[in-house]
Amino acid sequence: MEHESGIEHVLDQVRETARSIRELEAAAMDALHNKGDKDTHRFNMMEKCELLAEMPEHAEPYLKGDDPVSERLRAGLKDFARRANMALDLESIFFMQALLYPDDYQDGEPNDLERFIMKFEKA
Repeated sequence: MEHESGIEHVLDQVRETARSIRELEAAAMDALHNKGDKDTHRFNMMEKCELLAEMPEHAEPYLKGDDPVSERLRAGLKDFARRANMALDLESIFFMQALLYPDDYQDGEPNDLERFIMKFEKA
């Protein structure tokens, strides 16, 4: 039961990260398109990447064991972090902005992080 609550705690953390990212993205788009503020846009995109990059570190204390669910969760979070760190290393605003969104993304659909969370909610 303790293991189950650890996974739920991590999923709660990831849900909160997903909400924060949506807020950062909305503020970034508002800054860029409505205020012409490229610096705020860049800052918010970097914050988005930093939130993604920190997910594995925040989750690890709660992921006890090497069961399939913990391993899938751990691997997925590491992949999000890897891509976010790559975007930060490249200093590519386009890459930062495109993180979590496939080429065929339509407004209103869940992004990749939200879909990742849904896989665990259905399990």
